[in-house]
Amino acid sequence: MTSRFSRRQMVKAAVLGLASATLPACGGGSDSKDPPVDDDQGPPGPGPEPCIVPEPQTGPQQPRGLHVSWTDDLFTTRTMTWFTDGSRDPGSIVEYGPLESGMEECHILSAPFPFRASGLSHETYGVDALTHAATISSIDPERGIRYRVGSSGGGWSEVHTLPPFPRDKFRFCHFGDQAVRDSSRRVMDSVRQQNPDFFLVAGDLSYANGDQPVWDRYFDMLEPYTARLPMMTCPGNHEAKDGRGQGYRTRFSQPGEGTYFTWDVHRVHFLFSTGGSLLRDLSTAKELMEELDFMEKDLADAYQRRQNGEIDFIVLVQHYPLWTNTEGRSPANFSLVALEEKMLLRYEVDLVLAGHDHLYERSHPTMRGKPAEGGYIQVTQGGGGKSLYSLIAKPAAWAAVSRVCHGYTVLDVEGRTLRARSYAVSDSDGNLFEPDADQLIDSFEIPARVPAASARSAVAGSAAADAKALLPLRKARRLEDMEIDLHAMLLHTIQRNRDHDLHEEGLEHDED
Repeated sequence: MTSRFSRRQMVKAAVLGLASATLPACGGGSDSKDPPVDDDQGPPGPGPEPCIVPEPQTGPQQPRGLHVSWTDDLFTTRTMTWFTDGSRDPGSIVEYGPLESGMEECHILSAPFPFRASGLSHETYGVDALTHAATISSIDPERGIRYRVGSSGGGWSEVHTLPPFPRDKFRFCHFGDQAVRDSSRRVMDSVRQQNPDFFLVAGDLSYANGDQPVWDRYFDMLEPYTARLPMMTCPGNHEAKDGRGQGYRTRFSQPGEGTYFTWDVHRVHFLFSTGGSLLRDLSTAKELMEELDFMEKDLADAYQRRQNGEIDFIVLVQHYPLWTNTEGRSPANFSLVALEEKMLLRYEVDLVLAGHDHLYERSHPTMRGKPAEGGYIQVTQGGGGKSLYSLIAKPAAWAAVSRVCHGYTVLDVEGRTLRARSYAVSDSDGNLFEPDADQLIDSFEIPARVPAASARSAVAGSAAADAKALLPLRKARRLEDMEIDLHAMLLHTIQRNRDHDLHEEGLEHDED
């Protein structure tokens, strides 16, 4: 699918965004004068050789579906993932180099690459193709990069650019339930206009639903964006329809276990979870139990790190919301909700970013489904592109804002404050607004919590060492000690997933 932006426009936008801060001023100032002309110098010598943009080096296994993510250090690495057709491996190479100050578009596209990194490939689930992934490292954290992926035997991608990751404040965007539709592209166009440092998709990405070539169309749609805007994701219940998550696992490169992982961005700790979305029967129950155990230990560690002043915010990203006012939906799995809430409240999680329900909903600070000071805020942003749902007539008291629309949320972290703005790109019937006509539908902010040790130190006037000794230890517990019937929780999760599948199949049938 052709993007609204040509390659030349994308590169030019990258150059403007990356180089403008470092370029010297050109003209317009009082000191900008033409140099004097020396008539005795004779005729001028030959000018510099013109820059010629080379033709793309295509080949029999052309890279496609390129998307960038992180699997390692935030500042000095990037991981590139792409696909080639067929089972022959042409190689997994990234050629790259820094974006020099004042580098013009032509030289970005034509200059030699001083560095290269080799990666690995593996079979792509459900299609005759290979997934390639390569991580480039030792990036200068103060400069952007230019790069291409592929191989001499298979072909090369176009040259793309990536900005450096900022050292202080940063911005990211959030939505879920994307699919391959005009509304999906409209959301991505708007996200790109916000100039985030990355974006995340909270599950239900391609809606392949077992038809694996749909993933190819999905990444074709994304490549104009994700070749220069890093993407982080978690799986949803529709990913379970692709080989119980294998379609998802074989197409993305992410930290740790891949389907669930932790990630620190400056002083924000992210935990990406499956939320039980991949569980279909008891044969894979062990995987969910291992993940919940990981979640308990990770949040306990994050809580202590915040008490020690090392981080400011704890954010959970998963597909399923804990609470919903969507028509025909309910948590339908209160045992898993109860288990997760015990962790969220015990370790003072600040924010839950979810999808699943195809609309926008934001909670007040919430505990156990009721507004409560000190609770977590849940943002359900399921309007990423798939057809919209409806709200019940009387939303519950925990809901601060509920709106049926396609849209996305922008989150800015600066200092010890997290600020969010949510936008609609359509009306409640899914009719898309004109470009650049997004409607602001919600905004809120979350201040960093004051660690208990800091508060006690301020009251008692004690030294930092004494304050640290007062830290309230909240060590991770065993799942068996949480007063939850774990077997019942697993059965409820399986039933919840099956019920949601039937519900969504009915909605998709009505849509068709």
